Amino acid sequence: MGSSGGCRSYVNYQTGQTLRVEFWKYPADKVHYWWEARVCEIRPEAVLVHMPLGFEFHHVSKNRVLRVDHQAYVAFFLGRWYSGGPDLDASGRVLEYYWNIQTPPRFEPDCIWQYDLEIDVKCRADHRCQTFDLEEFAAKAPLYPAEWVEQASRAVQQIERHMRLKAWPVLPPGQGRAWLERL
Repeated sequence: MGSSGGCRSYVNYQTGQTLRVEFWKYPADKVHYWWEARVCEIRPEAVLVHMPLGFEFHHVSKNRVLRVDHQAYVAFFLGRWYSGGPDLDASGRVLEYYWNIQTPPRFEPDCIWQYDLEIDVKCRADHRCQTFDLEEFAAKAPLYPAEWVEQASRAVQQIERHMRLKAWPVLPPGQGRAWLERL
């Protein structure tokens, strides 16, 4: 699917629809990880998906499937080089925000996919953020088109601004806590 194209609009998505979300690796052009999510909100600039408590995260590159012990929301923005949102406990309290740097998402009838660009930004419930995996990005940068490298660097600043502005789907600041364990 990675290089097959895909539509850039999600106008045919319906609230409640289940989608497969895929992050691909470049230049290998293969699935890195995926999960299933339910469409819970559609806006002109984005679609928000929800993964319930106990959803399965399929990390193809690591040949692992993880049952996640929290729920999560992820917003995929039309034309933006990042996606993300809050991870919540069972009662709906924010644990942290996870933002992924990626190529703009491709919206297909039953799937949202994009190329993962290594960099992740995690923000605590109190909105303090930290950037991760810059070394991995630097190692892969020579393999990416020049525009991707440029946009990935800008996306980190855009996420930080997104959090400062408390832009949707960011919730009011809560109590900071330890980072969640990730694969």
